[in-house]
Amino acid sequence: MTLSVSPPLRIAAICGLVFTVIVFGGLRLLGSHGGGGTAAAPHVIRHHQFGAGAAKTPTKTATPPQTHNTATKAKPKHVVARPKPQTVVDLTVVKAARAAGLPESLAQALGRSKTVVVSLYDPYSQVDGTSFAEAKAGAALAGVGFVPLSVLSQRDVGKLTQQLGLLPDPGVLVYVRPAGLAAKIEGFADKETVAQAARNASTGQ
Repeated sequence: MTLSVSPPLRIAAICGLVFTVIVFGGLRLLGSHGGGGTAAAPHVIRHHQFGAGAAKTPTKTATPPQTHNTATKAKPKHVVARPKPQTVVDLTVVKAARAAGLPESLAQALGRSKTVVVSLYDPYSQVDGTSFAEAKAGAALAGVGFVPLSVLSQRDVGKLTQQLGLLPDPGVLVYVRPAGLAAKIEGFADKETVAQAARNASTGQ
C-alpha cells in the first residue's frame, strides 16, 4: 500500500524541520560565544615585605584643615636695641702706668679699670692653669679688670721682675690706679680669695 502525503502536510513538515534547525543552530551559536569569551584576569594578592629587611614607606599624615584665626593679632612692638656702653680708656692713667715701668697690657687694663687682677702663670704647668682660671673668676666676681702674664715671657714680666724681684709662680698681683701694687698673693689662690683681695684694694683697705 502506498502512503501518499498531501501537499499541505508536506509543506507543514518542511517548515517544522527548518524551524527546528534554526532554533538548535541559534542555541549552539550562542553557546559558542559564551564559552569563547576572554577569561577574566585573576585577582593577584601582593604580600608586603616585613621584618628587618622591609623597606619603610613613609606614612602620609593628613594635613589638618587650616582655620582662620578671626581674633585680632597683636602687632609686634618695635624693640630698639640699646647700644652697649663703650669702655672709656683714661689715657692719663695709661701714660702714668707706662712711666712707672708696668707692662703695656697692664697699663692698658688700668686705663679701663680702677683695679686690675694680674695672674702670673707658667703656660706649661697644669697647676698654674687651675690658678689662672681661679684668678680670672675672682676678678669677674669682684667686677675688676684681669690681665694674664706668663712668667716665661720677658716682654710680659721683665719690667715687673726688675721692680719686684723673683715673681711667684703661680701668683696673683692686684694693682690700683695709677700704678700702685695693692696686694701680692704667692702660690695658689681660689676665686673667693682673689675676689676679696680685689675688693679690699678697690676700697683702699
